[in-house]
Amino acid sequence: LQLVELPKGDFAFTIIRQFLFDAFSFHQLEELQKSGNAELAGIAAKGYKEVRYQLRHSSEWVLRLGDGTDESHSRAQKALDDVWRFTSEMFDSDEIEQRLVAEGTAVDSKGIEPRWNAMVSDVLSRATLNIPEQPRIMLGGRHGRHTEHLGHMLSEMQIVARSHPGAEW
Repeated sequence: LQLVELPKGDFAFTIIRQFLFDAFSFHQLEELQKSGNAELAGIAAKGYKEVRYQLRHSSEWVLRLGDGTDESHSRAQKALDDVWRFTSEMFDSDEIEQRLVAEGTAVDSKGIEPRWNAMVSDVLSRATLNIPEQPRIMLGGRHGRHTEHLGHMLSEMQIVARSHPGAEW
């Protein structure tokens, strides 16, 4: 997802981006626990425990920032305005996902969207933040179209392996 490729930015940006993704991951992992693939369901169950904590943490920070000082509120609102356009990609489905959904293995991302919208709307409302009116239009990660930030992330993540070819750990 292009949303998670975006650089950290300031604290408000990082928290808003994290909260939006945590809310999606929470619902996705909740549903994946029902997967017909036992191994995937087990992994989802373990991940769900972690994402519940992450969601609680990020949503509490959204509340603190949004309903905090004028400065924290304006930074949180700007961050929300900046990342909102990237959120539609979480619910963009492709042929592979649809085939896996039909097999009972995967989760239909579109089916998560109403619950995500309700959760996000509730937290943002309590944080006195306004959902941007701009459309959620950024798509492409599932189709191989990424932001320029992904290359920087990959090079940083691969530096050890590239610096020590053949190393085992």
